[in-house]
Amino acid sequence: MRVYALVGSSGTGKSYKALELAFENEIDYIIDDGLLIHKNKIIAGVSAKQAKTVMEAVRRAVFNNNDHRQSVKEKIKEEKVNNILILGTSNKMVNQIADRLELESINKYINIKDISTDKEIELAREYRRKGKHIIPVPTMEIKPIASGLSINSLKKKFFKRNSKVEEIIEKTIIRPTFSYRGKFFISPVVIEQIIINEINKFDKIEKINKVNINNLRNGINVYISININDLAAIKDSYKLQKSIKENVEKITSINTKKVDIYINKLKKI
Repeated sequence: MRVYALVGSSGTGKSYKALELAFENEIDYIIDDGLLIHKNKIIAGVSAKQAKTVMEAVRRAVFNNNDHRQSVKEKIKEEKVNNILILGTSNKMVNQIADRLELESINKYINIKDISTDKEIELAREYRRKGKHIIPVPTMEIKPIASGLSINSLKKKFFKRNSKVEEIIEKTIIRPTFSYRGKFFISPVVIEQIIINEINKFDKIEKINKVNINNLRNGINVYISININDLAAIKDSYKLQKSIKENVEKITSINTKKVDIYINKLKKI
């Protein structure tokens, strides 16, 4: 196994550069903030970004918890990992992670300053000053574990050096729980109004009977009862489901797990 390390102080853009570095060097696996990532997909671990305090985030990032550490170790063995990139704020930190996950000695240390311009590092620091962090996976990977947090997608086309191979790399900007100065609350009334607004865009719906929102630990389920005035609206209901899910998640960042639509009555015209 070849083990690489990307080192740089907090907020200098390591996670931003991680996927590009991995793509260019044909590294398939990344360890970042408590997560094991394989080709843009989280396959094991618990994100430090979900921690409620900075200290808890640090402990997660270095796999201090035995159950967390063991689950990632087992996944690495199961995947038969040949190469892996570890992100950390210092050589000491990445060595500690490698040791705790029982990886081989680090073959190569890469400093963020060697692969990023001063302008890129300053931009990353500006994001961090605003309490925003980047995770090197697509937004769809983050939503199930980060409901209610501020999430934005970031996409970039990337070309491998000396090659025509290109790849669209998507990363996610997230504001972690521990970065908030206070708690926030999204009223069910707000979510209901977003849903009603989407329903009203479909002119074949005669009446909205009921909108129920069921809060879950990692998202919400939506139940809607409607009357329609045209059989064609049955086919439109699939579009309505998709529209509701996409817009609730876009506006609130709350993971919408299910949208059930019940057609209560067909109006005779």
